[in-house]
Amino acid sequence: MKKITVRIPENKSLSYPILMGSNLIKNIATYATKNSNHSSIVIITDKTVKKTYGNSILNSLKLIGIKSFLFAFPAGEQSKNAETKQLLEEKMLQAGCDRNTLLIALGGGVVGDLVGFIAATYMRGISYIQIPTTLLAMVDSSVGGKTAINTPYGKNLIGVFWQPKAVIADVTFLKTLPNKHVVNGLVESIKMFLTSDLTSFKYLKKHLDKLMDTNEIILKNVIHRSIHIKSNIVNQDEKEISGQRLVLNFGHTIGHALERLTHYKMLHGFAVAYGLLVEAKISELIGILDHTSYLAIKSILNQLHFFGSALKQFDIHQLIKATQLDKKAKSKQVHYIILKSLGEVYVYNDQFSHPVSDQIVKKAFLEIIEE
Repeated sequence: MKKITVRIPENKSLSYPILMGSNLIKNIATYATKNSNHSSIVIITDKTVKKTYGNSILNSLKLIGIKSFLFAFPAGEQSKNAETKQLLEEKMLQAGCDRNTLLIALGGGVVGDLVGFIAATYMRGISYIQIPTTLLAMVDSSVGGKTAINTPYGKNLIGVFWQPKAVIADVTFLKTLPNKHVVNGLVESIKMFLTSDLTSFKYLKKHLDKLMDTNEIILKNVIHRSIHIKSNIVNQDEKEISGQRLVLNFGHTIGHALERLTHYKMLHGFAVAYGLLVEAKISELIGILDHTSYLAIKSILNQLHFFGSALKQFDIHQLIKATQLDKKAKSKQVHYIILKSLGEVYVYNDQFSHPVSDQIVKKAFLEIIEE
């Protein structure tokens, strides 16, 4: 088992462990009750994960005499909304959950974001643990305390920063993960390595075939490298005050817009993959990223079967309109993370995001389609 500790400088007393390894879930009762006296524990998951893991974890908690509950909601990004949040909160109130209740977010990014937001607002804030069951959630969304729900106006527009008590990343969950969800998570690791770690990008590229075969050793290394990068950034810029945490949004301005245009039917990692293509092309067009580096990004995404031609189905004007709701937008001007080179983002005047004209975005989009 490997352990990384997240420490929040603004709150010196706030730190929590990220545990990563195999078969950690067998000791969930120990992790959940360590150094705490919880009145009850509530596992919240989606209906798909509930069938596979939910009941067994619930039983393990009940065996040690803890009053425990299991609530589930329909799987998918469409459930990450205010209505689902309210329904789950009402179930907790009916069950008599109080300020000493511990929440467990068991599932992928949707579960983690939603449960984290409930934890932040239920009785003005209670503790929660992240148990990510997807590669995407392990390498990205479970780490850093970002919680949110979606609205008809855009993704993750309503939320709060609320750090978990612990993150337990058990790679055993990944053995049953469909291939498309492996790819879904790898894209986020690619994003992190492109912005922060050239060595890790080369490592992932070298072992891509083994990763697609879910080789456990290689997966553990990629997960650990990804968590290490993200935790370091969170340690330095929990709430995007300095702007450094914005680098994690590379590919996401276009990616979130694509998700919105498809009514969240496109997987997050898939949308980000196309976002990486477009935003890398933007970086090249404005003269920051060299062509060879752009081709390296295009190559690895092509290997994962992401091609610019797939974007032909989208209207560029609708896409640009959708980007205007991005959280990085300032005075109706959309800002992007610009890649300087493989493993490094462009920073100017201590700013990590930069305004890009609609004309450049349109040109990048059209060039991607024709390549």
